[in-house]
Amino acid sequence: MSNSTCQSTKLWLIPEFGNLELFRAEAIYYSYARHSHPSYSIGIIESGIGGNYYQGTTYLAPPKSVIFMNPEEAHTGYSAEELPLTYRMLYPGVDFIQQIASEFEISGFPYFKDAVVQNKALARNVLSLHTVLERSNNRLEQQVQLVEVLSDILVNYADVKLRSIRLGKEHQSVRLIKEYLHDNLSSNISLEQLVKITNLNRSYLIRVFRNAVGMTPYTYLNQIRVVKAKQLLRQGISIADAAIMVGMSDQSHLTRHFKRIVGITPGRYRNMSISFKTN
Repeated sequence: MSNSTCQSTKLWLIPEFGNLELFRAEAIYYSYARHSHPSYSIGIIESGIGGNYYQGTTYLAPPKSVIFMNPEEAHTGYSAEELPLTYRMLYPGVDFIQQIASEFEISGFPYFKDAVVQNKALARNVLSLHTVLERSNNRLEQQVQLVEVLSDILVNYADVKLRSIRLGKEHQSVRLIKEYLHDNLSSNISLEQLVKITNLNRSYLIRVFRNAVGMTPYTYLNQIRVVKAKQLLRQGISIADAAIMVGMSDQSHLTRHFKRIVGITPGRYRNMSISFKTN
């Protein structure tokens, strides 16, 4: 096996999330020496077969496998069966994971028993999260996806019990969040701002809102931004200007969400609206 990473690798940090370290490798052939991390390790295999020796067992992880490893536990890693390996890793710190766990009133040290998990929905979510953390500049999108995915992982793979939702605060909190998102749709809203106005912790806030509305605060924000963009486009505002006015980063950002919700591009919607007025 070639001990080469000549194709493509990328490593970066996000200080805002407890110096969260992320790694992406594309089509590499590599064999890592036995080592450990002070953080948790959460990964997704995109193509090839990932191999590692961990907790006294050799594991092979085919595409769409999710990888879990605990802090300070020695392991190796390699591209198995002489296939190029493409994968992504997140390394959340112990303090950050325990902070998420505390929001579910979980005591003790979260511990993953399974090193390799086959779950297509989870794999999609981990891949989506990693991609968002690499490409998106939207704080709320990053924060919501990170908290949601890590919460889901802790609840389902770290033997923890989910706290029941206190319905007493639900309707008031949902109303406050909706009002805030409507009033500040053009701003780069953070999850901390929603926590401040509701006095709910992050994980609980997202669960309450999703249970009541059927979507996360970030998805709801994109929806009301698209609704506002439709109003602006009907007035003849350009797509680029409408995107900025509703808080989207650029025209392509608006187009992506607009088409998902409306079914057509904002350009076609604008042309149809102007044509309808003219006729």
